[in-house]
Amino acid sequence: MTKRRLRKEVKVALFIISISTILLFSATIIRNLKPSNEEESGKYVMNSLLEPITPVANITETTKFIKPYTSDKVSINRYFYDKDATSEQQEKSLIYYENTYLQNSGVVYSSEEEFDVVSVYDGTILDIKQDDILSTIVYVSHNSSLTTIYYGLKDVNVKVNDTITQGTVLGKSNTNKFSQSNNSMLFEVNFDGKVINPESFYQMDINELN
Repeated sequence: MTKRRLRKEVKVALFIISISTILLFSATIIRNLKPSNEEESGKYVMNSLLEPITPVANITETTKFIKPYTSDKVSINRYFYDKDATSEQQEKSLIYYENTYLQNSGVVYSSEEEFDVVSVYDGTILDIKQDDILSTIVYVSHNSSLTTIYYGLKDVNVKVNDTITQGTVLGKSNTNKFSQSNNSMLFEVNFDGKVINPESFYQMDINELN
């Protein structure tokens, strides 16, 4: 049998047809990768998947204090005693106990319901004491100059030398002799050996008290 060779023109035509087929097949695949609504997206699905993901921003550690409770039903029962306040304000800052009026060194918070008492900032449990009048007292050291004190607690679930964070539950509110409420606690702030008004303290920055 005589072998026939393809003419040069036929080879070129077959080559062009093959290239065209490959290009048409590639275009079909790319078209199928497009989203159904190109005007809305303007991007290929694969491009979207391959785009770098924006990392979540680092959470900056807060330098602000929180109040020693989380319940929105807690209110002030007795205010901090300020010698420069009006006589009316001072009257609301006195604690009556055994026929004696005492100047309040902190703020008494109370509620009709039992509430969690929490740490206002990161720190270390410096001491825990029991008192016949003030029930359980928890001392939290935040730095060498700043200590917060939580009077009149029950169900305390921390121990001396525990490292805690802001918002750690220290215990529960309790029935105390310094308050007429069944659910209360006394909060005190001691900075450089002096008590300061807790209601002003919440507005401060920890860096101001280092």
